[in-house]
Amino acid sequence: MKQIRGILFDKDGTLLDFYSSWVLLATQMVDCLLEKIGITDHPLIKERLLNSIGLHGNHVDPLGFLASGTTQDIFEAFVHELREINVNQDKLEHLADWMTTELYRLTRENRENLKPTADLPHLLEILRQHGMKIGVATADDRDSTNFFLDKMGIRSYFDFIGTSDYYEKKPSPKMIQTFCEIVHISAEEVAVAGDTVVDLQFAKNGSAGLAIGVLSGVSGTNELKELADIILSSVGDIIAEDGRLIWQNELK
Repeated sequence: MKQIRGILFDKDGTLLDFYSSWVLLATQMVDCLLEKIGITDHPLIKERLLNSIGLHGNHVDPLGFLASGTTQDIFEAFVHELREINVNQDKLEHLADWMTTELYRLTRENRENLKPTADLPHLLEILRQHGMKIGVATADDRDSTNFFLDKMGIRSYFDFIGTSDYYEKKPSPKMIQTFCEIVHISAEEVAVAGDTVVDLQFAKNGSAGLAIGVLSGVSGTNELKELADIILSSVGDIIAEDGRLIWQNELK
């Protein structure tokens, strides 16, 4: 393995505590959607829509769209279910743009529920001291991503912000390739940290030098172990007790 000179973080479940934000956001999103199309007081339809994106009560399917899909993926799942119950097609027109705007509005309204998975300013400052180039590669949209980074006071640490409304979604390697072009390093010098199989497959597809699975999101060790080089409780554990980066100790 070449020396690691850059790190790409997933956002939701990796930098952002998933359960403090997305379970509530998804539930509110479905409520707003049903109200918009004139369906009220139908708990079974609400449950069906939430199940379609991988939210089953408070359990999130690690392979579902809520865990690792884009806003477009979520929208398409909702539309499929609504067509299955014969919702008038006219009511589904122009919902994609509305849903993007609505998710951003709900993100802002729920700003107090956006919790980090670790002391991110400390983590990013130490990575900078080690000379790391830093990026984020997320299935989320640019506005919501910037809102979270600004709320945490950490956007200035990032050399690259990759979102699915600007780049091909993971596990396409495009965001790794663009990150490398911007910061002038090779893919083999990049570590990718994420909480889903999609994140780790993204690392492999992009020939990243290191794939780090984190247990702070929706996946467990069993889901991540086949693709991860290292599995950590959270991104905070990237900094070892001696101040070194975890892979400097584990992969000597």
